[in-house]
Amino acid sequence: MTQSTDKIRCSVGVTAYNEEANIGSLLEALIDQHLHEVEIVEIIVVASACTDRTVEIVKEYMAKDARIKLIEQERREGKTSAVNLFLKAAQCDICVLESGDTLPHEYAVEHLVRMFRDPTVGMVGAQKMAVNTPDHIVGLLSHLRLRMEHELCLE
Repeated sequence: MTQSTDKIRCSVGVTAYNEEANIGSLLEALIDQHLHEVEIVEIIVVASACTDRTVEIVKEYMAKDARIKLIEQERREGKTSAVNLFLKAAQCDICVLESGDTLPHEYAVEHLVRMFRDPTVGMVGAQKMAVNTPDHIVGLLSHLRLRMEHELCLE
């Protein structure tokens, strides 16, 4: 980046294990990001030994958008392994990591990545918000966990 008008280029990585219910919505949300100062160069999905339709759905999106790439792990080796595969394959120095069960806000990538205009910034993060309702036990626990994570981050 030689000028402040240059777009900041980033790679987006998605770690996924059996995320057929959400992966399409997640990829749509990444494709449809509102970007002004940022360019998503690639979206790399690391599918860890998926036994559902996750890989098939990702391949459908690959046919629609050349930025989408797929790395398939034959066996589950944990999230750290999937993240490392993404980082090794990423073309850009700035990397955004998404989990396959998340849905980013339409400005999420822009707001995260543009912080790197400041040369003193080395890492940024975002607060996760639960999308399910707290009316049932699973939703309630999800909301409580995310609220607790947020409070811990403020310490």
